[in-house]
Amino acid sequence: MAEMEEKPSYLSAAGAKYALGIHRGPLPPANGDGCEIEHVETALSLEKKQRTKKEAIRRHWARFWCCYIFFSIIFLAIILPVFFLVILPAVSQRVVDNSKLVLVDAKVMQPRPDSVILTMQSALKLPIGLPVRIDPITLDLFNRDEPGNSTWAKLYLNGTTISGNTTLGVTNQFTPLNADEWAKYVHNVVFEEHAPLSLKGTTMSYLGKLKSRVTMDKTIKQNTLNSFAGFAIEGSQLLLPPESDGTNLIANATLPNPSVMTLEIGTTVLDLKSGDLVIGNATIDNLILRPGNHSNPVRGRIDLGTVLKNLGPVLQSQKDSLPNGYLTLNTVGKSVVYDGVEVPYYTNVMRNLTLSAKIPIGGLLINTLRGIFNKNGTNILDQMNITDSSSSEGTSSLLSELQNLNLSSLGGALSSKLTSRSLAEFLDRPDDNSILVDVLKGFL
Repeated sequence: MAEMEEKPSYLSAAGAKYALGIHRGPLPPANGDGCEIEHVETALSLEKKQRTKKEAIRRHWARFWCCYIFFSIIFLAIILPVFFLVILPAVSQRVVDNSKLVLVDAKVMQPRPDSVILTMQSALKLPIGLPVRIDPITLDLFNRDEPGNSTWAKLYLNGTTISGNTTLGVTNQFTPLNADEWAKYVHNVVFEEHAPLSLKGTTMSYLGKLKSRVTMDKTIKQNTLNSFAGFAIEGSQLLLPPESDGTNLIANATLPNPSVMTLEIGTTVLDLKSGDLVIGNATIDNLILRPGNHSNPVRGRIDLGTVLKNLGPVLQSQKDSLPNGYLTLNTVGKSVVYDGVEVPYYTNVMRNLTLSAKIPIGGLLINTLRGIFNKNGTNILDQMNITDSSSSEGTSSLLSELQNLNLSSLGGALSSKLTSRSLAEFLDRPDDNSILVDVLKGFL
């Protein structure tokens, strides 16, 4: 009986039929001839394959493209309003704030109590090289240091394109005035050396297709009148006898204007004072202050009666000036009238301004004597019928000397006398002063 092979107990179990390889049969034994069991292997490589950067990006995009599109939409929905509503206006405003604005020309003409004809041109230079277009803009001209609404005028500028250094402004614009604020600005212009000009306005700016609202808020630094530093009266001459309208003094007054502004003032009447005593008045017809130093003809009336009645105080007020060869006259504004209407803001500022001028005595005497001896360009001595046969030798000689009078040397001699110590001593002698008064009354 053949010996039967014993069957493993785990193959007799109920679930053994589901085991893999149960029907494979026994493996052949290894023989002594060196034969080996043949193995079939399926090799699964666990090594990770290296991808290029491009392949990695492509694979990443293929997996997450929908996420990128979603978050891009969210980002643009947030950033675009911020860009157009916040960033672009801020950048445009920064460009305007960093721009340079310079006043190059200004004219204030036809002054009325509540209006002027205004011309104002300013050069604007932006810190970028791209052209910027702006809509029409209304600029408020105001006093920055004043509280509340300190606007004194408005400028209405047309729309334009700003490229490089561009001139902006208005020409001959009728401009209503806020009289109170305008008077404050005029006061600053007259009394200060660098009175600021402040302006403010809002408009739309366009950089290509992009637009944004910008505000121009600038203070322009400028040279102003500085109390007319350098004021002078030159070419003064007494008219003896006076003209039919009472004018007995003519001269030229220089009112320096270091600004770029042309100011039409009007007919200006000034009080002439020696010390605190008003001794007459002077009138400048149709005064216009143009940039630079320009002389304006002055016609005045010296009240000689007042001077003689108050000769002692007058000489006393000139005590420091006469020994140095000049007279000191102070002028104070009395009224300013344009086209028959008083201009209150100019009148008030001139009333608060005292201008002092030194008048050389020598020049005054020379011009006065020249006017006496030369009426209408003709030497009055030529009109006298004087011959050698009808005149004594002394009279003929005197007239000859007068006809050949060297006024320059005469003025120098008189000026020298007036600057001598004897004059100072004379001014301190009341009795001699009274004698001088009587002599002058007789002469006049």
